[in-house]
Amino acid sequence: MPSALTGDQQRFLAEQVKHIPEAVRSSFQHAFRAWKDTWFQGSLALSSNPATRAAGKEFETLRALGPQVLPLIVEQLALAENFLALQLYDVLQTNERLRVELSPTDPRIAEGEQGRARRTVEAWFTER
Repeated sequence: MPSALTGDQQRFLAEQVKHIPEAVRSSFQHAFRAWKDTWFQGSLALSSNPATRAAGKEFETLRALGPQVLPLIVEQLALAENFLALQLYDVLQTNERLRVELSPTDPRIAEGEQGRARRTVEAWFTER
């Protein structure tokens, strides 16, 4: 699935990713694939609560990489299929302006986690 990023956003993100050591990028890619493989396995296949994906050794491996991998997470969030990566992004993002949190009464809540992922990516680029 193609990224929803503009050319300028792709160039900016590529520049940010370039500053992450290659070993960390490689670890992230491997760990992200392993975590993504768990998203719909076992009891998670029946869960509609995205927060249930923020658990397990695969998630903890990614979490241990720390905030330095945020550009890599944004890169994944730019792909609509990876909206569940919001769980990792929200844990690692300490800047409240770069997290999109919607109250139950906010009409944007109807966009679901996919919409929140899109808005999170937009916020990340806007606040840079």
